[in-house]
Amino acid sequence: MLKTINGISVYDNGIGKPPLLFVHAFPLNSGMWEPQIKYFGNDYRVIAYDVRGLGKSSSEDNLFFMENYADDLVYIITALNLEYVNAVGLSMGGYIIQRAVVKNPSLFRTLVLADTKGEKDTDEALLARSEIVKSIRNGGRNNFVSGFIKKLISGDNYKKSGLVDTLEKIISENSDKGICGALNVLATRTTTLNQLESLDLPALILVGEEDILTPPDCSKDLAKNLKNSEMHIIKNSGHLSNMENPDEFNSLLEKFLNKHN
Repeated sequence: MLKTINGISVYDNGIGKPPLLFVHAFPLNSGMWEPQIKYFGNDYRVIAYDVRGLGKSSSEDNLFFMENYADDLVYIITALNLEYVNAVGLSMGGYIIQRAVVKNPSLFRTLVLADTKGEKDTDEALLARSEIVKSIRNGGRNNFVSGFIKKLISGDNYKKSGLVDTLEKIISENSDKGICGALNVLATRTTTLNQLESLDLPALILVGEEDILTPPDCSKDLAKNLKNSEMHIIKNSGHLSNMENPDEFNSLLEKFLNKHN
């Protein structure tokens, strides 16, 4: 099930089914997709991977740009000989997929962009990322993680210790250097909204109703630029809608995939 492709740890449940590929959020890894891997594993060829430098994916220097992450996604698709991938990305995963599909649209069958946006960082966000890197390098990782988890999920879901424990465990599998490398990736992404206008791929836009990192208005902008798209707001969820309300997330994703596969 697990394989290594160009230094990247990839979960692949097999062949002979439509490919459904998941790309995870920052600062997590592919473990965040467990509710979806279990749900869709019988009907789809499910692929999920740890982006370079996080989880079990190796890196020599943890110095990456968004272009490297997008190229890694394309490399995985071609190395596995996948055809017309159904790609699902949340937050950072959505950024990666957007850039990859702009570069290589023929590789994709459908797009699912959850809790993400099409704009690059503002100046304020860039400065904030720089401060986070500085803090982590100076021993402030635990403070960053505990504070960031509060932003990742809704207030009600934060009170559910099981979800917080799961997030802490997933993040603990990532090194300080890997997290800082991923922050650099986020800081080097481009605005893709105008480029998405040329795509005619079926797209599903999902967002948690209480997402404070990429609020529903960001998803509305994506839906506006993706002409063949539909958008849904997921209840009782913040930024990690797939983990906070997996039943609704999976149901919406299943209906969309059934329509286009």
